[in-house]
Amino acid sequence: MNLVDYDNRNAINFYIENGLEFDENKDFFGNNVKSFAIIENEKIIGAFSISIYKNKSFIEALAIDIEYRKKKYGKLLVKEAIKRLKKPIYTISKADEFYLKNGFIYDNEDLIDKECKTCDKYNISCFPKVVVYK
Repeated sequence: MNLVDYDNRNAINFYIENGLEFDENKDFFGNNVKSFAIIENEKIIGAFSISIYKNKSFIEALAIDIEYRKKKYGKLLVKEAIKRLKKPIYTISKADEFYLKNGFIYDNEDLIDKECKTCDKYNISCFPKVVVYK
């Protein structure tokens, strides 16, 4: 596995191409965002971004190219993200079952910020959950 530092803007484009949602400004949730990608044969097959938000560690985003899913790359990326962050580590995700399989547990919904709560899709077609790795 060749894990490299990755440009945040390109990471967002990769996430969108692979089904993650971002606001129209294509901004991350937190501050001091760092992104990393797995590159294999000059192709990006997976990426994750981490940050600090309100003095808490966050996995901002994590995605695997559709052709490479179900091959344990997601699990590898979660482990790499955990290594780089101070515990507890939070994420807000609609793929909460993936995180639960990787050692996260449900946590306080209050971390879902006002942007999520004012979205017209919130709890109608989008059901984000807060999970934490302690």
